[in-house]
Amino acid sequence: MNFKHLQQKTNKLNHIKTILKQEFFGIDKAIDQIIESMQPWYLFNETQTHPLIVNLWGLTGTGKTALVKRLVKLLNKEQAFFRFEMNSEKHKDIDRQLSEAIDVYENEDYIFCFDEFQHLRTLYDDGTEKDVDMKFNLWDFLDVGEFDMKLHIRDVNGYLKWYETLQIWIENGFKLKNGRIYYDEQPKKLEQYLRNFYKDFKSKSYEYVDRVERHNLYKLFQDQFENILDFETYFFQLDETQLLGILYEASKRKRKTEKGNMSKSLIFIIGNLDEAYEMSSDYNPDLNADAFRKQSLEIKIPEIKEALKKRFRNEQISRLGNNHIIYPALNKSAYSNIIDKHFKNLKYDFQSNYNIKLKFAPSVNQMIYNNGVYPTQGVRPLKSSLKTFIDANLGQILSYLVLKKFNADEIRISYHTNTLHIIYMNQENCVEELDLTIDASLDNIRQSTNKNKQAVTAIHESGHAVLSIVLSNEIPKQLTSTTANTNSDGFTHIDFEDKLIAKKDLINLARRALGGLEAERLIFGEDLISLGSSSDLKKVTNLIIKSLYENAMGSKLGFYHIESLQNKYGLYEPISDLQKEAEVIILKAQKLAQDLLNKEKTLLLNMAQKLIEHSSLEFSDIKTLIEKQAKTTSLDSIEANSKLHPHLEKLNYHIKEITDNDVKKAVNLLVL
Repeated sequence: MNFKHLQQKTNKLNHIKTILKQEFFGIDKAIDQIIESMQPWYLFNETQTHPLIVNLWGLTGTGKTALVKRLVKLLNKEQAFFRFEMNSEKHKDIDRQLSEAIDVYENEDYIFCFDEFQHLRTLYDDGTEKDVDMKFNLWDFLDVGEFDMKLHIRDVNGYLKWYETLQIWIENGFKLKNGRIYYDEQPKKLEQYLRNFYKDFKSKSYEYVDRVERHNLYKLFQDQFENILDFETYFFQLDETQLLGILYEASKRKRKTEKGNMSKSLIFIIGNLDEAYEMSSDYNPDLNADAFRKQSLEIKIPEIKEALKKRFRNEQISRLGNNHIIYPALNKSAYSNIIDKHFKNLKYDFQSNYNIKLKFAPSVNQMIYNNGVYPTQGVRPLKSSLKTFIDANLGQILSYLVLKKFNADEIRISYHTNTLHIIYMNQENCVEELDLTIDASLDNIRQSTNKNKQAVTAIHESGHAVLSIVLSNEIPKQLTSTTANTNSDGFTHIDFEDKLIAKKDLINLARRALGGLEAERLIFGEDLISLGSSSDLKKVTNLIIKSLYENAMGSKLGFYHIESLQNKYGLYEPISDLQKEAEVIILKAQKLAQDLLNKEKTLLLNMAQKLIEHSSLEFSDIKTLIEKQAKTTSLDSIEANSKLHPHLEKLNYHIKEITDNDVKKAVNLLVL
């Protein structure tokens, strides 16, 4: 083993990793995992006997495909790279493209990318098998790297025809030397024919078999030659009769080489699994990107495999292997870095091309973030906003300078209320100004909110938050009283780190769900409660009915079937005892919610006031309010009681009790 060469390749991988982290933001861990996963393929490819599969799963727009493409370029492997989109008809022609890959690429370290893999599902939602119209046996290919080649150009008949043609030429005096046809060494009649055949009327000689065809021949005789160079050295020594024998042998071998072997490949499987990323359906641009990222980090390999089970058969999932890399959602820092990088590139271009400094005020960055970031959709909406609001206006900004015929060495851009304000500077003096109107639609929606409606939303969301804080010791990560999402007036974002729900939690979860409605009732009165609590009521009813019917948390022991699938957890189902128990729990939760909101009315009102003033409160803002206004809890109490389920402690207690009893018995036996 050449350790120096190995170290050089290792250093190159580390260098590539550094570059990728500079160009892709918020996915450092995923980059580390990808580089680590592909090391065996890159460093010890000659020992690989099966394809190395790396699965990349994540939300759309987080840099999965773009990173693979960039990685390929940094590896200088563009010629070895083949990407297939599995969401189109193109995937039906994979075998032909792989066959061509074997023809054009001399080495064996191929890189394949099967993108949008989730669309290749082989199961319907109900678990029944789905017919997939694809002749290519992808699953065998993933397993062993072999496939049925599509023979083309020099297929069996092609080699036979070539053999027959060359045989006729030889009978007419054809001569071959060093792999070339020298025209002056051919009989006159044949020379004229060959020049016409190749449309070559000036050259002294012509290459009879080009490099691609030599490579095709080499593939058929790899058992006799160590590499392509050895084969070509041999090939150029052949005369016409010896080449005729080679062509005949090639036609026989071609019949046996119907299998393509790509076992030394690196394969990237890329996909978006909505079943694992259930929160991906929320397109609200006012979601807190940091809180959403934290939520996405909770998705682990078991969740990915469960999501795959809904789309693929078990044996197919097993062929994907265990190398699953899970992309998180991007955080605020990542989005901000993308904006900064874009502006940095623009500044460089302006300085290089026009010798003008370009400066963006923080207000521009904030406007781009506010209008371009949808946390569940990744970088694409943000990049679109950068093009729409900034790139599309740069031409007009430059044209104004030319039309007005003044000099500028610096252009400053700021933003205020649908307007880009441009200041042209020359030698530190303002020489001209320009205002460009833009349609920052999301900002407009947020600013045009009905204040009366916002007041209702502020009280409603604060009600949920207060009960979450006091009952569950959970401080919301974000509270919002106005959003750019027309389907949502506001929301309360809470992390449920401990997903274990015990029977004693039912009443508190019900109280929390009713917090919004009861806060409205407390502050505005019975006649002024608003429509908008249906999802809360549905959620709490869903949870309680499911707990009573299916988890034996009521008076009935057993799993009760609920016939109505469309409204599975509605209260009209005909199991009267459990129905009454559910109603009792909900009414009890309502009374307790009312009592607690009365006690924490000061916190409720102050939180709502802040929400009206700022439209959104972050985790730190809410902590400050708790510290100053809470009556029945404190930050210390919340921290101390954040984990409420003592299951492990109780188990250890009983184990210790058994152990102590065993010791006592042993002592008693000794005494006897």
